Amino acid sequence: MNNNRWIYLVSSNATKEYLLDILEVLSLPSGFVQHFRYRLKWLDEELRSKLPIKGEGQNCELKNSKMVICYLYQKEIKSKRKWVAVYPIRSSILMDAYKTGDSDLDIAHFYFKVEDYISYNGQDFTGVLKEIAKEKFGKTFAFLCPSFNNCLSNKKVNNSAFHNICASLPFKHLKSLKGNTTYFPLYCFIEGLKNRKGKPLVPVYDSLTRKSSYEIDEGARYSFVFSTYLIETHQSAPNFSVKLLSNEKIFSTPSEYELKASSHYDEESWTIISSLLERDIHTSISFKTELPNKIDNKESLNLYINFPVKVKRRCFYRTIDFLGDIGFAAGTGSLALKGFLPDWGLAAGGSYLIWIICKFIVKNFRG
Repeated sequence: MNNNRWIYLVSSNATKEYLLDILEVLSLPSGFVQHFRYRLKWLDEELRSKLPIKGEGQNCELKNSKMVICYLYQKEIKSKRKWVAVYPIRSSILMDAYKTGDSDLDIAHFYFKVEDYISYNGQDFTGVLKEIAKEKFGKTFAFLCPSFNNCLSNKKVNNSAFHNICASLPFKHLKSLKGNTTYFPLYCFIEGLKNRKGKPLVPVYDSLTRKSSYEIDEGARYSFVFSTYLIETHQSAPNFSVKLLSNEKIFSTPSEYELKASSHYDEESWTIISSLLERDIHTSISFKTELPNKIDNKESLNLYINFPVKVKRRCFYRTIDFLGDIGFAAGTGSLALKGFLPDWGLAAGGSYLIWIICKFIVKNFRG
């Protein structure tokens, strides 16, 4: 891995799905893994040659490489596509990558963990990327180029950087390839799950599934935090809703939360607590936005993101609970055998005291 050579992945307005890919990258909490895929003909030769073929047992030499995820606005003119503007969105770390073969029609897969946002301070990023990419600009959608270090924000100002990116994306560059459809996004800055101290949970990466997930303790209290942002127009903000969905059989909190709003910016925090379980459970919580189908003659872009969650049993409290049950049984046994035990009162009192202490711990500190 060469730290001076970064991977640049470009997603364009060629389809609505590609636009939603960028919207997801912009929204996801730091540490979550996203998946992009390209036909090999859209990769530059240097990057293409460094990807292993799936199933051949080779490790990807590019793992842990720094990446920049970009949005491309392009136009179709006389059946030819022209790159008009490029917007770098977010830095990332490559978790895995491979190709299905060596032909132009084979597919390259990239799994990357999103990190910090790009810092927008009036730069002409199209010109910056044209200078970095040189002859690769306008020809490939995934390429290796020099680093982008001096344009990154840091975690302390990610929220501000997010808003600057959203404000820098004009409606005229949120159009379909032929320009006949303009899209209207609801931007979401998802901080994700936080613990009782307000500290964000760090997603755990699973190399087998190439996905990241939250790990939470049963019965413990967490909050799901996010904010919304709409580009301001001459019209008032439309009515919209944001929902968080979970499995009512696994969580003791509401299975559906909903924020109904009509403002250009808002924020919300919802409590998440799992029920007490008999085993570790793999589930998910789903985040979705609902805008009207048409807003000011623009087609809405709605998010639907699944966050995998592993709920872990807290064995410490189960052990304490079991010791309490033993104490209760021992106290009851001491009473039943008081005629045979010279110190039955002390044994019964001590056993019941253990039971009381254990139950107190479980009831008051388990969550």
